[in-house]
Amino acid sequence: MIERLQVYLETRYSILNCLDDRADIATFTFPSHSASVNSLSLDPLQHRFLLSGSADSSIKLWDLNDSSLIKDDDRIHEIDYKPRLKYSPICVLPQKSVHKFGVTKVKWWPDNGMWLSSSFDFNINLYDTDSMQIVHSFSLESRILDFDFNPMGNSSTVISCNDGGVGGLKMLDLRTLSDTQNLGGGGKIKGGVGFMSSCAWSSFDENLCIGGGNDGSCFGWDIRSSDKYLFEFDSNRTSNSIELNQLKKRKYLPNKAHHANINSMIFNENGTELITIGNDEKIRVWDMTSDKKPINKGINFGPLIRNKTKQHIEMCLSPSLQTEISFLWVPSDSGEILVYRVKDGSLVARLNKQNRSIYTESSTLSDTTKISNSPDSRRAFSVIAGSVQEPRYFSGGKDGIISVWRDDTTKLLPTHPIEFNNGIDEPVEIEIW
Repeated sequence: MIERLQVYLETRYSILNCLDDRADIATFTFPSHSASVNSLSLDPLQHRFLLSGSADSSIKLWDLNDSSLIKDDDRIHEIDYKPRLKYSPICVLPQKSVHKFGVTKVKWWPDNGMWLSSSFDFNINLYDTDSMQIVHSFSLESRILDFDFNPMGNSSTVISCNDGGVGGLKMLDLRTLSDTQNLGGGGKIKGGVGFMSSCAWSSFDENLCIGGGNDGSCFGWDIRSSDKYLFEFDSNRTSNSIELNQLKKRKYLPNKAHHANINSMIFNENGTELITIGNDEKIRVWDMTSDKKPINKGINFGPLIRNKTKQHIEMCLSPSLQTEISFLWVPSDSGEILVYRVKDGSLVARLNKQNRSIYTESSTLSDTTKISNSPDSRRAFSVIAGSVQEPRYFSGGKDGIISVWRDDTTKLLPTHPIEFNNGIDEPVEIEIW
């Protein structure tokens, strides 16, 4: 039965499509922002309110339960015509209002009561959700590339990656509104770890956080300790049992998780695995349950990964309530979004936007603005899951468009009820279209 479930799930994921032009599914206004959409975040409680942060320094809030009908007067006479459903932002923080330069990340706090944003203007802002106003702004005197916090909300600490200062991870305390300390700071000459470009907070250990460096190094810290890092990731460590002669040979070699800048990392829901991606165009899955250093599981994701951008990108894992088999969504420089099966690195889908030019209609302009459909402009920087019950995802691209991805309802597999015979599941034949 597990094998049949795997075939069914992979078939659904293989027919995923960009549904920006579908009338039966609400899509976002074109364009959603005037510059690239760098970050997306969906509220973790209701899965209803979507935050989007753009390189034009604006931030928008979207209500996924509130869509309006858009009618095309030129097609309204057609028999099979259906008005388009569109999401419109319910709150807009305009350009230069909350940040002076591009937004690098937005993220909801676990209880939805507040959310945070970071930018190239050196600031991390804390907002009240009810008023959508800035409660406090941390000025860190260097550009913020990434930040994260405890996914359960048990700690008031926020960690951030900056491209200046003393390096390491900067720790901010939301209770005292101060920056408490640096993890691995001081520079490599003074025993530090250098500059971090991505970070992640463990979803299992509330005191464990990980930082990935711009040189491919990766470290784990205990936030309660000001001592040296707990462990260092080593891509050559594929087993707990390493022979003594191997350790002697590698004694003076630097331990690296990747051979280039690490620009994204993500924990799975139970915190047993960490997934990292670097500019060496490699994806690595790390076993975090080892009693020593994390172990590189050695999963090969194939040669199709294109990831040379220095900018932080946001990968996504399929929710555990949606799929028993975990799928990884990876934005690629090729303009595609690659969907992999995490267990063995198999490529399930290569997702492209519709092969067409996208036009946006403006109520204030008589002409139509054309948006380029080149692979570079279609490049996505952020992918998030939009539902825990069905394959529905959102991505933010360099063209300023938020796209909707899900399986085409016209191609869905037929559903067959599972017969019940005295507590024994009868075999079900699943027809693959």
